[in-house]
Amino acid sequence: MDDDAMENSLHGMLHDGSLYYRAPAHLSARVLAALPREPRPRATRLARFTWPTLSSGSALAWAGGGLAGVAASALLFGALIFVRPPPPDALGQEILASHVRALLSQHPIDVVSTDQHTVKPWFNGRLDYAPPVIDLEADGFPLAGGRVDYVDRRTVGVLIYRYQKHPIDLYIVPAKNGETVAASYSTDGYAVARWHQHGMNFWAITDAEPAHLQAFVQALQATQRMRE
Repeated sequence: MDDDAMENSLHGMLHDGSLYYRAPAHLSARVLAALPREPRPRATRLARFTWPTLSSGSALAWAGGGLAGVAASALLFGALIFVRPPPPDALGQEILASHVRALLSQHPIDVVSTDQHTVKPWFNGRLDYAPPVIDLEADGFPLAGGRVDYVDRRTVGVLIYRYQKHPIDLYIVPAKNGETVAASYSTDGYAVARWHQHGMNFWAITDAEPAHLQAFVQALQATQRMRE
């Protein structure tokens, strides 16, 4: 067969499919297995809580510890609910209200005088006791006068002193219901001091600084001790 005839024969075989050969199945499987695989995205798995496996003794200890924690939490919660600061002193609240009313009044002083010998006798017939009236002008707390007020279900005497432009109300109440416990504190912007001396309970209140009220109390107590 010449070259032209052979070329024509091969050309015909390529077109009529006689040279096609089907690969065996195992060869296809080997080729597919050899190909690189694309990584698949891993699904995020949620963490699952599993109860620990406990022996009987460990289970009892674990349960006991849990109950103890619950009990402690309950006690703490109960303490937060039921523990409350003590209620404010009723007499102190009355005196605070009286002082504020006097500040708002156009006539906060019934008898206006810087003379203790004028203020002291003014209380005669208005009270069933004689409040001590002391001049503290030398200590920087001049007397301004006095008034009567209704506090603790009775009429009481009030002396008005001044520190610069600040009034200091001194409430003097007989200690018939017991001696007041000495204390100094601030409330609602007012400085308050209370103490007992010579059978009387004293309450001093002002809108001045607490240090100034403390100086007033010390000067008053020192003068009273000198008169003993």
